[in-house]
Amino acid sequence: MNNDERVPAPESVPSDAPAHAHVPTAGLPAAGMPVTMHKITVARTARYAIVGAAPAQAARLWIAFHGYAHRAEDFVAPFAESVPTDTRVIAPEGLSRFYLELPRPDGGHLNRTGASWLTRDDRDDELRDAISMLHAVVAREVAAIVSARGETPVIGVLGFSQGVAMSMRWVADVSANPALGTHTPVSAHVLWAGGLANDVDDSALRDAWKQTQVHVVAGERDKFASDTTRAAVRSRLESIGVKTHEHSFDGGHRLDTLLLATLLRQLKRP
Repeated sequence: MNNDERVPAPESVPSDAPAHAHVPTAGLPAAGMPVTMHKITVARTARYAIVGAAPAQAARLWIAFHGYAHRAEDFVAPFAESVPTDTRVIAPEGLSRFYLELPRPDGGHLNRTGASWLTRDDRDDELRDAISMLHAVVAREVAAIVSARGETPVIGVLGFSQGVAMSMRWVADVSANPALGTHTPVSAHVLWAGGLANDVDDSALRDAWKQTQVHVVAGERDKFASDTTRAAVRSRLESIGVKTHEHSFDGGHRLDTLLLATLLRQLKRP
């Protein structure tokens, strides 16, 4: 491991200094001086994973939204076992990446990383950045398929866990901005083991899913999908007139390759 990648020790009193050592204060703000936060827009480099058909063979395109602390390349592994030969799956990765373990003296925490879509901190900014990234990724992939095949692919969306809410936000934004135009409508939307986005209002969902088959999936032993949670999801979708197809499997909080293969194959043009 490169020592430059280690997390530096906090800059404080040296460990061999006496307990009464004086900490220099030169350059520190005076007591009570206000701290102000500022923002600046910068370019970001995003990444996404792909599995399945090349653009020339991709009659169907699935956009898969990973869950909390996943990496895109790990998240698409079950898709690699399930994807039909005429289907391309893309999994954009959340822009917020982090180490999954607390810092360790031996640097072992550097071995595992994950990603998140957004947090409550500067949430609106993070959401705008994520949505913009998603539009760019999907537009790029759709353009590649259209160039190779001469027609727009059938679009499916799958959100898992934290990715359920993010997928709903993106679909609603696509619906509200028809000028984007290159990848609507969504033919199928799979809500797998996650809660509904509370910041997308019912009318927006109703509009976004006018021509969409909505599937709700949860493992029978998923500790994050209790009977109460499932009932709340069912109640809200019924209240806005969205007809859903419910699926379950014998498992916990994960993707099931057999059920996944079935859903991927069912994608048809609306």
